Amino acid sequence: MFKDLIQPHLEHLMSVSLNKCGNFADAEDLVQETVLTALKYIDNGGNLENPRAWLSTVLTRRYYDMLRRKYQLPTVTIGAEMEIADTSSTELAIISREEAESLRREVAYLARSYRTVIVCHYFKKQSVKEISAALGIPVGTVKSRLDFGRKQIKKGFDTMEKYTVNSYEPQSLTIGICGECALNDEPFSLVEGDMLAQNLLILAYEKPLTVAELSRAIGVATAYVEPIVEKLTEGALMKRTGDGKVYTDFIIFHTNDWCKFINEQESFAENHVDAYVKALESAIKELKSTEFYSERLERFMMIRIAEDALWKVKDGLNFDSFPDRPNGGKWIAFGIMRPQNDGVMSVNKGKEQYMYNGRRVQSLAKYLETVNLELQNYETSLYSYVDSKYSGLGFKSIQEADISLTKLCYLIKNKIDPERVDLDPRIIKAIPVLEERGFISNGNGKNKVLIPCLSHEQHRRFCGIISRNAEVFASSIKEPLTQYLKTHRKMIPSHLVGVPEDKLSLPYEPNAMMFVYEAINKGVHPRDLGYPCPETIAVFD
Repeated sequence: MFKDLIQPHLEHLMSVSLNKCGNFADAEDLVQETVLTALKYIDNGGNLENPRAWLSTVLTRRYYDMLRRKYQLPTVTIGAEMEIADTSSTELAIISREEAESLRREVAYLARSYRTVIVCHYFKKQSVKEISAALGIPVGTVKSRLDFGRKQIKKGFDTMEKYTVNSYEPQSLTIGICGECALNDEPFSLVEGDMLAQNLLILAYEKPLTVAELSRAIGVATAYVEPIVEKLTEGALMKRTGDGKVYTDFIIFHTNDWCKFINEQESFAENHVDAYVKALESAIKELKSTEFYSERLERFMMIRIAEDALWKVKDGLNFDSFPDRPNGGKWIAFGIMRPQNDGVMSVNKGKEQYMYNGRRVQSLAKYLETVNLELQNYETSLYSYVDSKYSGLGFKSIQEADISLTKLCYLIKNKIDPERVDLDPRIIKAIPVLEERGFISNGNGKNKVLIPCLSHEQHRRFCGIISRNAEVFASSIKEPLTQYLKTHRKMIPSHLVGVPEDKLSLPYEPNAMMFVYEAINKGVHPRDLGYPCPETIAVFD
């Protein structure tokens, strides 16, 4: 009898008991009392059709008895009001401080609609009719929400905590985009410095989850999670499903994705570098024939030719095809997940450190009556300050720094005193740092812009040189690269139907910097220019 009905469940009972009691001695006593109760029940002719369920119920009751003896407290029930039908199955007992804390925890994990009626009814002692009138919802809706809320609370009591690793070991999620960010630097500003938002996006990536499920997984009350989820959905980083769940609406990579096929990527670049060098030498010859040639501009151009050619082969989206986002943004996002404090991501398991972010463009309209100012930036491992290009300038975001730097370059170039016009004082204070990092110089007490500054007409011609030669390079690698991309694609969750095809191969395709380094090794362009060279250009008249 004991061997067949009780012994197979002892390990389960001990596990549940330890979880409730928190110490081994009390847990053993609790299991022993439960077993004795079962044996007496069987001796008296009782039948255990479902031994585990029966034993678990008895153990819970004996645990409550133990707490009552310990704290000498009476049983207080919640949910026995006559106006709520059939509450006996979901009665909640609060018999100690520990249980009261557990109850508050379970209420905190409820979604807002259920949490509100539970709090109003059980904590504020409001009747169903009062709640109905206050919230403007039918009495039946209040009752159904109370019923569902009680069931969810009971379910929380009956199961162990299901916190994920993200609750105690959060990860970092860096957002990247193709396109142009919004007015308030969205989507970057939605997650930058917000570990909770980043980890909610990570948790909701593999499958859609309710806000309550997200809250429980991360170990944070739903009331604090809800506004963050709303912010992320309004900002287009999350989407809602028809059944009240949310999911992360962009592809997420791991840092090791950029190293997964590093040898194959390098081999591809090495095998096709001659086509790149041919296009690059032609472009350099054209650029040198212009009045705006500089070695700094040549470096910027060689990165962009490699980048544009890869995009041409992949049929990359142009700006007009990017979806409209809130606050004037037009972008498609992707994420890079890494352990917290893992540092700046770089692909460093190959021949070179191929750190590279795609071209970032910041435009300003009608600054001091000027039609348009523009700043274009790359971030690559060729630049000696790659880990700290804007660090120490005092700006909260890259967008703020880009805007202020664009204005500063325009003012210096046009010999306008920066202290006499609308300019963020932080960028004026940062002039010595910008000088050190190669953006400007200060000779004889006069500032000079060192990054290439092109007029809009010059920039049009510059882009023409890039486009023609990138097209030549793209045509030579189109067939082999197309075949390569077909076999190097990341698997994503089935519900992510809006991820563009070109993003699936993003970390696995040959990096633009792989071609740049190969060309440098062939002597087409110097690796060390003898001075800091931020891969940045400005465009204005």
